Amino acid sequence: MDPVILEPLIRSAELMPYPLSVIVVDPELRIVWADEAAERLGGEIAPAEWPGHRLGEMLPEVDTALVEQSLQRVLSADEPVADFTVNLRASRDPDGERTFNCLQFRVNGPDGQPAGAANLMWEVTETVRSQQELALADEASTRIGTTLDITRTAEELLDVVVPRLADAGGVDLLPTVIRGDQLAPQTQKEQMRLCRVATRWPGDRPPPANYVRDMWGDTDPSKLYQQCLLAGQPVYLPGFGALTPEQVAEVEDSEVALSRMQAARAAGAHSMMIIPLSARQVIIGTVTMYRLGDSRPFTTRDLSLARDVASRAAVLLDNARLYSRERATALALQRAQLPRNIPEVPGLQLGYRYAPAEASAEIGGDWFDVIPLPEGRCALIVGDVTGHDIRAASLMGQVRTATRTLATLDLAPAEVLTRLDQITADLAASETSATCVYIAYDPARATCDVACAGHPAPVLSRPGHPAAFPDLPPGLPLGSGLGDAGYRATRLPLPPGSTLVLYTDGLVERRGADISTGMTRLAQALPTVAELPVSEACDTLVSTLAPNPADDIAILMART
Repeated sequence: MDPVILEPLIRSAELMPYPLSVIVVDPELRIVWADEAAERLGGEIAPAEWPGHRLGEMLPEVDTALVEQSLQRVLSADEPVADFTVNLRASRDPDGERTFNCLQFRVNGPDGQPAGAANLMWEVTETVRSQQELALADEASTRIGTTLDITRTAEELLDVVVPRLADAGGVDLLPTVIRGDQLAPQTQKEQMRLCRVATRWPGDRPPPANYVRDMWGDTDPSKLYQQCLLAGQPVYLPGFGALTPEQVAEVEDSEVALSRMQAARAAGAHSMMIIPLSARQVIIGTVTMYRLGDSRPFTTRDLSLARDVASRAAVLLDNARLYSRERATALALQRAQLPRNIPEVPGLQLGYRYAPAEASAEIGGDWFDVIPLPEGRCALIVGDVTGHDIRAASLMGQVRTATRTLATLDLAPAEVLTRLDQITADLAASETSATCVYIAYDPARATCDVACAGHPAPVLSRPGHPAAFPDLPPGLPLGSGLGDAGYRATRLPLPPGSTLVLYTDGLVERRGADISTGMTRLAQALPTVAELPVSEACDTLVSTLAPNPADDIAILMART
């Protein structure tokens, strides 16, 4: 190539304010000239000796095949290529792969014919890594903690880091976290007992046999593993695959942990990080990450990013623990206030079920009761306190107790609700109320008097008639405190063979659908359980209409 053609390129490279590597090739893609900055591309030979050679010979760690394909198109079409990106594997670089942007254009001779092509490269590694790290951090903030379920949160952590940051991984948690107990600091002399709650392994290779969920393991307090974790420091072993069995045992030699690490190595793991998960300055578990096969070893930059993601996840795991604890307390409180057994009532077959919402939902204030009345009569009650927390469960217990007290006075259903309305207003905050349906059943007259306080009407099935919802005055929810809420009772015949079902809205309400749709489904399902024992019928209705309830369900069935 004529040196006159190269002079503008050489002067331009010298004047650039940032490191710019310029390589010029002839039409056969042999190097004609390279500036001194091209040495940054990782070749073993000085750029002054590159002329006459192909790019692949001088830059073995660059994807030169891709570069040459693009240069060939530039020579053929005389159209420049901008923002063309290539990677430098940089096996000797502790920070791993580097990234360069390329600008390529054709160089013409004095006759206008192609004399070669120029390839300009400048490093954008830091920009690319920062973008990748920000993208991973953003993904972690949106994908981890979508529920308040501990196991699901651990799985979401692995979904973010595998395969973006690691090829395989596992999350282990302390039993106090899994149970939702109070956190307690570990001491250096105390063994840590950890349970694997989530794992991820590439689908194209089998995971180690003992790399499974629900496996428990105890740590050795004298080993590096526990000492690092309790100090809040990771166990960072980028060359894990090259360690001798003795060196692996120096990290941790408890039976489960040691066999697990050895099995991971046998399955192709060559680089490992174990990051502590800490919340409120107390360790709650660990996340283990592996690189497998041809993946490059972990770098200190990978370690820093892993610790950042683990720190975010630990807070969310602890939130799930706190939620589990509060939910368990509320559920225990609620169950303690529900009747353990209901009395036998002559002439009635009675069945009931209480089904709490799934773990992703909060606890509610649903209740039911059966109360004997004078002269062989009885009261059937189902109610629901608004709200989904311990206060709702506590108020439910108070309202239920007040209902039982009023029932013993043998008041008419409408009068019971009128008095209960004022009691609820005195007990509850202004934003809290309750709904209730109160039924007084009289076997001698084969009738029942029904009064509602903002509650869905019961469904009634009588011989020779389809299941239907009686037309009842709805009444205001309890807690209005108006003094005269206008509650009225309706008398319904209950001949032998009739079935009456009282329920809370969790049985019939669905997000995005009108409650009347769920009530219709309930009426249609009632004949299908007519021949079942009442307890089994209750189970069938719940499993059919609300197999995964988003709200608590209380159901009370009476068959004459």
